[in-house]
Amino acid sequence: MEIRINGKVAMLKKGTSFEYVAENRLFSGSDGYTLSITFPLRHCPQNLEIFGNINRQDVIAGKVIFDCEIRDRNFYKFGSITITEINDAEVKTQFLEGRSEQNFDKTFDDIYINELDLGNPSGCDGSTPEKAWSPIYNPNCVALPWVNDYSGNIQNLADYHPEVRNSDGTLKSHAYYSWNADCRGRSWQPYLLYITKKICEAIDYAADFSKWEAKEEYKYLLICNCLPWAWNISDFARALPHWTVAEYFEKLELFLGGEFTIDHRGREVNFAFTDATLASLPPVRLDNIIDEHTVEVTVEDDKCEYQEAKNLVYKECDHEMWKFYSCDWFIKAWRGGAVRYKSLTELLNANKWLASWNGSTQRGSNRDKLLYAEDVDTYFIVRSLSKELVEKRGGWMPNVYKYKMELRPVNQFGGRIVDEREDADQIEIEFVPAWIDETEDKYGRCLFLSFSGYDENESTGTSWSRDPYARKQEIDNTLYQPFSFQALSAGEATKKAEYYNVIYIAWWDGAGVPANGQLPHPYAEDIEIFPDWSNYTPIHSNLRINNRNINAQRTVHAINPKQKKTFKFLADEIPNPRAVFFIKGKKYICEKITATFTENGMSQLLKGVFYPIVD
Repeated sequence: MEIRINGKVAMLKKGTSFEYVAENRLFSGSDGYTLSITFPLRHCPQNLEIFGNINRQDVIAGKVIFDCEIRDRNFYKFGSITITEINDAEVKTQFLEGRSEQNFDKTFDDIYINELDLGNPSGCDGSTPEKAWSPIYNPNCVALPWVNDYSGNIQNLADYHPEVRNSDGTLKSHAYYSWNADCRGRSWQPYLLYITKKICEAIDYAADFSKWEAKEEYKYLLICNCLPWAWNISDFARALPHWTVAEYFEKLELFLGGEFTIDHRGREVNFAFTDATLASLPPVRLDNIIDEHTVEVTVEDDKCEYQEAKNLVYKECDHEMWKFYSCDWFIKAWRGGAVRYKSLTELLNANKWLASWNGSTQRGSNRDKLLYAEDVDTYFIVRSLSKELVEKRGGWMPNVYKYKMELRPVNQFGGRIVDEREDADQIEIEFVPAWIDETEDKYGRCLFLSFSGYDENESTGTSWSRDPYARKQEIDNTLYQPFSFQALSAGEATKKAEYYNVIYIAWWDGAGVPANGQLPHPYAEDIEIFPDWSNYTPIHSNLRINNRNINAQRTVHAINPKQKKTFKFLADEIPNPRAVFFIKGKKYICEKITATFTENGMSQLLKGVFYPIVD
């Protein structure tokens, strides 16, 4: 066996041995590492040349890291070695490889994404709504209409002009949109892929996101976080949460179902989808089993950390649509059960008379029931949007109204629940489906946004209130000062704040501009029902994590997290712990494999920890 540190051959302590642990990152977030490796220093010129004059104070003051290669027959790993302890006689170290090395490096832990220079929409074509709404004209960002939830105003508002025909029926002018007179500027929403590239550019790292770009359903994911044009805050970073770069990549991995490989030496970031990575790995068959041991995992300190064995949920939001988006409690607690249909088309045909309801009761009506369509794995409820007076009555008789009703999908963004226990572990996704809701017939559905004040802290002055009623009091009862003056008068913030604490996501490829004059909106849910309930539109993207139809196709396997098996086996090399293992006719997922090394090389007796796959 040979160990090279900074390109030089290092000498192991006589009779020493160490363990190398190859981990499955879906359990621990790590890859490969060793336990302590000891190198002699006294009377060893080779190692003294490598480690130089490092003393104990250097180790205490900070990390001491070297490049390191370990070679032995079929085993080769390249990573870092870090010093854990040193004295005059010897130095103790730990080797880190892959994600383990990446986790150890804290380069991105004090760089915040909302403080980086991520650019602004300068140069984007907002001359017409059609151009501002199209990624063909603006591949980095678009300026879709959105409702400011605090004021009720529609930002990026446009007016529709229907086509005009001459008296003989010939076309005089095509239908088009123009900016509303009150819309004097645009506020822009950047694409998630673009912002991720800009983050890499801002930290001076090259990026290879070709696998991300190859999938349209991911390429056109849109960051909806933006601020009103009138605030004159155009840089994209200001509308992002106060996350470190390390946190951003970690949270984004969870949302995309992928993995960012960060090479700090080469200053490069690569991305791959976990499903595709695992599907490319050949299965491993272990035949030379020497010993096995099974234990029921019930002790808190010994619980299974497999990512797929935890409940995956979106972070809870306080916007109005979230109670419809995520309501596992409601689906679970609905006592009467759901009225079930094989397909959404069947459901619509049976209930479309409710789209315009006259207020009368009808025997067998599904107006108040929970409905379910199996082919789209979606629950629905009926929601009243507006009412119109049909007949005014006197006395005790209520007036007669006609109601406009919506067939509303519910719990599309409920959690991927694999453990029903109340205390079950869960992981939160902080890239959250955006709020898309109805406005009025003229404008139809629209993106809604709620944001907080940036300086909500104990500063020395007053911050600009975003509440419309408080804003009225400011204008009526005080001498109004411009925002820049207020921001300066408030003094330096005593803590970091943010307009948004999550990143709101929707999907927009530019092809969904309505032909009826309503405003375009990005898509969060994967289906949209026609207003008259006559049909529905399937959306190309899918932000759901609870869709059984999609989860059934996943390469990331479910396991029995309570049954841990340890196998000792003979092998000439360490199998890839991320592969599917066939052991005694059954399928397993590996948590980690441990190999022992001496100065003579790797022992053929390996030990692995496994969990059975649940088909």
